[in-house]
Amino acid sequence: MLGNTLSVFENQLLDSIQEAEVVGLLQTLIQARSDFPPGDCQTAVTVIADKLKAADIPYHILANSTHQPNLVATLPGHAARPTLMYHAHIDTVAPGDPAAWQHPPFSGVVENGFIYGRGAGDDKSSVVAQIMSLVTLARAGVQLNGRFQVAVVADEESGAKQGTRWLRDNGHLQPDFLVVGEQTENQVAVAERVACGIDLTIFGKSTHGAMPWAGDNAIMKTARVLAWLEQKLWPQLAAKSHPYLPPATLNIGKISGGLQWNIVPASCKVEMDRRLLPGETRAAAMAEIERLLDEYNATVEPLQYELFSTGKVAPNINTSPEEPFVQCAQAALHSVTRQPQALTGYVQTSDGRWFAGDGLPIIIFGPSDPAVGHATDEHVSVTQLVEATKFLTVLALRWLSATPYTRKKGVSNGS
Repeated sequence: MLGNTLSVFENQLLDSIQEAEVVGLLQTLIQARSDFPPGDCQTAVTVIADKLKAADIPYHILANSTHQPNLVATLPGHAARPTLMYHAHIDTVAPGDPAAWQHPPFSGVVENGFIYGRGAGDDKSSVVAQIMSLVTLARAGVQLNGRFQVAVVADEESGAKQGTRWLRDNGHLQPDFLVVGEQTENQVAVAERVACGIDLTIFGKSTHGAMPWAGDNAIMKTARVLAWLEQKLWPQLAAKSHPYLPPATLNIGKISGGLQWNIVPASCKVEMDRRLLPGETRAAAMAEIERLLDEYNATVEPLQYELFSTGKVAPNINTSPEEPFVQCAQAALHSVTRQPQALTGYVQTSDGRWFAGDGLPIIIFGPSDPAVGHATDEHVSVTQLVEATKFLTVLALRWLSATPYTRKKGVSNGS
């Protein structure tokens, strides 16, 4: 059933989802620290494994690093394909100063309808909603026309080398349809921007700090260059648009230069975060900056610089809103919330990017506001958490009950 109303059986399924159980699992998971550094996820993964054991759901622990295990749980269906995979990361960032928190960061306190703690939003609420949707279907004895998997991964916050990238590269994750759990406030996101790190080093001339006129202060020159880029580049980026995403951006994240206070600095390094929209490339973003730097050199003052970018830049998630999987998700969300929901985009960057070049339909969905992730007093609404669990239950039931496996790779997603 792909309509906007719930069937009798769907209502029965959703009635079986108990708020206390869902909230309790998230509280326990928050209390199982998995913050990076060091990113040790063993205790947190054990919490999920225990829940799956109790529901008699098969799972595998897969690890390239002992302290960063991943878990993949499977609800087998009548057929091996298609595979619908839900995916969320169980590691978190560090809490910062615990004294700055309203509640201890690993307490999982519930207050005024919100659950507080590191990972409450990013990303343990998505882990819980996905796992509880799997548990709900397993308890009901549902037999699906395909394989339903939930991947609980480590190492998202530090590059995914021990998590999603390792799992995918070694054939452990092979979805045909993918839901990535991240904070979208329970809206279906069909696109995201990807991060591209760019480093700019500007060179000057060193001399004694008492004689600045005899040198060329690289830090001062960098300040002038950045002001130039703000004037010239920022409007160009703001003009780049996407129907579901904010414009392209460039963030000046870190500046370092000089040797000590009484030496005119000979160099200054700027580390920048360029967020690419679907259709943009690293090469084009670099060329855009380089043209402006060359213009500065030709029209403002002599400029010697180096511009480079390292690290892997994955393709963007950019799933068509006409994709049947997206439409099924929208209908399921409408059924659960009892009102139509607009599509959106994910402002940040998710582990879904490692699958974006595979040609499969990908959506991003999860409870909580992305602005509270990584923040002091991180929290998630109990209402959103339970609603997400219900939506994910209905989506899996509908998609793997009503849709034959006819999707052709390479036609639904890309940048």
